[in-house]
Amino acid sequence: EVEGALLANHQYPGVIHPQGFKYLKEFREDPTIRFCYQVGTTRIEKTVFMIHNENTTIISYKIKNGKGTMQIIPLVHCRSFHAASPLPRLSQEPLKAGTILQSSLRPDIRLTLLSDGSSYVPQEVIYNSFEYEEERRRGLAWKEDLFSPGRFEVELSGDAAFAIAASSCRDTMPDWKAEQKKEKERLEKLTAPIPKLARAADAFLVKRGHTLSLIAGYHWFDDWGRDAMISLPGLLLCTGRYEDARQVLKSFAEAMNDGVLPNDLGARSYNTVDASLWFVQAVSSYFEYSKDLEFVGEIWPRLLDVFSRYSRPGEEFGGSGDGLIVSGPALTWMDARLDGRPVTPRAGKCCEINALWFCALKDMQKLGKASGKSVDSGFAELAEKVRQSYQGFWNSETGCLYDVIDHEDASIRPNQIIAARVPDLLPFVMRKSILEVVTRELLTPFGLRTLSPRDPRYVGRYEGDSRCRDGAYHQGTVWPWLMGPYIDALLSVNGRSEPILASARELLRPLITPDASGINTIPEVFDGDSPQRPGGCIAQAWSVAEVLRAWQISQ
Repeated sequence: EVEGALLANHQYPGVIHPQGFKYLKEFREDPTIRFCYQVGTTRIEKTVFMIHNENTTIISYKIKNGKGTMQIIPLVHCRSFHAASPLPRLSQEPLKAGTILQSSLRPDIRLTLLSDGSSYVPQEVIYNSFEYEEERRRGLAWKEDLFSPGRFEVELSGDAAFAIAASSCRDTMPDWKAEQKKEKERLEKLTAPIPKLARAADAFLVKRGHTLSLIAGYHWFDDWGRDAMISLPGLLLCTGRYEDARQVLKSFAEAMNDGVLPNDLGARSYNTVDASLWFVQAVSSYFEYSKDLEFVGEIWPRLLDVFSRYSRPGEEFGGSGDGLIVSGPALTWMDARLDGRPVTPRAGKCCEINALWFCALKDMQKLGKASGKSVDSGFAELAEKVRQSYQGFWNSETGCLYDVIDHEDASIRPNQIIAARVPDLLPFVMRKSILEVVTRELLTPFGLRTLSPRDPRYVGRYEGDSRCRDGAYHQGTVWPWLMGPYIDALLSVNGRSEPILASARELLRPLITPDASGINTIPEVFDGDSPQRPGGCIAQAWSVAEVLRAWQISQ
């Protein structure tokens, strides 16, 4: 609040109050986030940024021609980011220029609010009945109360500059001007094949303990093995961040269990069949960019663990007599469930899993040879067996691949595009036909549909409550990340003439202009039907990553 004007925006039952948007004159990213307000003759610039690799957010204020008292009232909760919830008991320990907050539910977590240039006045108040429209639309809990421990006050007379810090790791106010300058310089140095996505790519790289990891998406995901390995080439290799890529690979390799990469790094859950296969591909891509033989030697035992586990018969992710991998239901990326039952079961031999397995065997043979490791482990022999057996995926009636064999699932899905991009897995005529079918049935301006619209199970809208959304998630919903494998296949099948490269870039353009969901980022999904509205996370790692990688290879 300044000069009697309230700059916040809250939705309560039946009303938006206050309506601070009336005073908002400008929003920009230059490169930190900046809001500019005009209240009478007073101009307020509010900048928000985080200290790099630290759980500390700085909100700075720059006042021009200020007068009177400015009050800043923090609103606090302690809960999961997935849904609104009852307000726990929060206590505070006031400091000279701020306060330390703790929750009865999580006494191990402390939030410190600090300021320079303002005084802190404890005044505990509960604000009732906040409403969150997006949560309501998604069928989640969408009403809650928030706690205000007090207020920060600044007496204004002319120009002023001050900041408030919210931190889980500091008890004293940081030198925010120096940190702001440092972060601005860091952000301005970021590069990417598509410059406007450089900061989006950077946002997914996070510090976990003493090492680095990749967050799958904002606002609801943490670091998942499959997502991280698919995302790593686009986010870190295409942007020249080889040391960061090395650390991320080491983080996940250290968490590997008997050749299986965790699906969720934090929870150490091992319920994904493809994360390890994407891991091998990510290591191979890292070597192609960095030529780091030392790291290949260091990671080699983990690659052998993958080979051992996936070629071992009788295991959950194990091989069979024909060399192909058999997996159980909901262990691929199409893993949505309703009432505990998979929406897209896919139990058996999945087309993209075995294409990835073939590529992993080829990559391990290549990496072993490059690093001087023994390559007599049967990579080549098993790869040839997989290649021969893979012909069984061909469905002559549809001119493309069965999605799963052993029970011949003829669903036309995008998973087969991952096989079409591999030159020596299938005959050229089959790969060309797959590309044509996927283009005709699944391609949209924002990615590939997860099921053909001609299929009676197709769901064209990703909307409604969690049951409706989970039912549509892989039953027609469009995923931008699939444009990466699609462009791979397009260039592999049609060649790299300038007209083909230009057409590839045009296919990617709708995803980078205009901003579809968040600012300068790419969302998780879009509707299968037109108009294709964005959905899911507003910023998804593999969406950004695969568009960056596809753009780079189409130059």
